Amino acid sequence: MSGDHNRGNAYLIYAVSDERGLVDSSSQSSVDALGSPWRRPGGSSSVSHLGMTVRDRAATELRHRILLGSLAAGDRIDLDGLAAEFGTSRTPIREACLDLANDGLVRLAPRSGITVLGITNSDLLDNFELMASLSGMAAGWAAERADDVERARMRSLSDAVAEASTTGGDAALANFEFHRSVNQSSHAPRVTALIARAARLFPERLSDVVPEQVSCSLPEHAEIVDAIDAHDSRLARSVMEGHFRQAADRLRQHLAGRVDDRSGGR
Repeated sequence: MSGDHNRGNAYLIYAVSDERGLVDSSSQSSVDALGSPWRRPGGSSSVSHLGMTVRDRAATELRHRILLGSLAAGDRIDLDGLAAEFGTSRTPIREACLDLANDGLVRLAPRSGITVLGITNSDLLDNFELMASLSGMAAGWAAERADDVERARMRSLSDAVAEASTTGGDAALANFEFHRSVNQSSHAPRVTALIARAARLFPERLSDVVPEQVSCSLPEHAEIVDAIDAHDSRLARSVMEGHFRQAADRLRQHLAGRVDDRSGGR
């Protein structure tokens, strides 16, 4: 992760295990030769882009824009424009759109090009509920199965998120590592694989649209770690589920406001 990451704009509420495909050896045709993180407009970059191919990074960025509405249903994907923006050729952008088509987010047609299908607010919020259930399950099992080293690491990473958020550090990366450590400490690869799949339709930088997400998440992280340390699987699961559901409530309020803005307050 670049040290000049745009602090305060990038803050992930979720993170998953290595099964998410941070390095995809099956699509090495478009690897960034310098291995540098993908640059987002405005200078920010995504935590989960470390080691990814250009195709995967482009797919992640376009997916994020679609999920939070900056690419709306009916918009056309401009391959040339995106290739110029991201400093690459059309090929990895087109390949990224194939991934988005598999997720049902865009439609590819021979003559009409690539059109955004988008995702409904209801589907987006349903995915929060799915992530809440799966991540809660992982946290509950982490409370039962994590060893002392893993427990110490989770607490250290939770503290690192809090420190980064108050000192201007890389809170997004710290948060990513915290959630990933919880998921991995569940020792449940099937669950982490399901989390990886659900994360494909999950907003990556929630604080871009819900700024209060950062401060609200910190006490929730501490409660999660306390429950895991206490070997209280039921509480760990409940707190993790609440962590996601409260975020969903904050996003729901944002989405309702966005609808009001578009309707002129009617």
